[in-house]
Amino acid sequence: MVEFLSDGLGWLKARDLAGTWADVSGFLIAVFGFGATLIGVRKSKNAAVAAQRAAQATRDSIRLLETIVDFSTAIAVLEDIKRAHRETGMSSTLPERYASIRKQLIVLKSSGTKLSDVQLAVIQNAVANLSAMEDHLEKALANKGAFPVAKFNNLISRDIDKLVDVLTTLKTDQEATRGTD
Repeated sequence: MVEFLSDGLGWLKARDLAGTWADVSGFLIAVFGFGATLIGVRKSKNAAVAAQRAAQATRDSIRLLETIVDFSTAIAVLEDIKRAHRETGMSSTLPERYASIRKQLIVLKSSGTKLSDVQLAVIQNAVANLSAMEDHLEKALANKGAFPVAKFNNLISRDIDKLVDVLTTLKTDQEATRGTD
């Protein structure tokens, strides 16, 4: 076998083809190596894109979870305000609570979670109702006037019902997202 290779190399040298075959084989190795490198680069790029998508999906999932928690908290605060209305009627601490929950709802509205126009309108309506109630309560406290507890609790109850609807939809979206992971 060694003798065959030696004879073959001698034959190539005698005809001055050894350099040509080395050049051709070197060229072929370079082409296949470059092709393999390109395939590796493409696989790396695809892996990077997949990792980026997974990271974005994780961020979206976390944002959705935070929004769900914030909605749950807002609903609980509105329930507390209803309870405070029943127990104390007018209270000097209520305007602060109205303002606080309004801010929380405004933050929810602009949280970056994809909310439909209807869901955004529900939040905006609750903010408007709280603003009107706060204004009415401030005037009632200043003038020692009447405060319509039943009317305001009815408004808050309707807002709570609509916010629970939004919350339920968000939870369903989260479960659907979890199911596709």
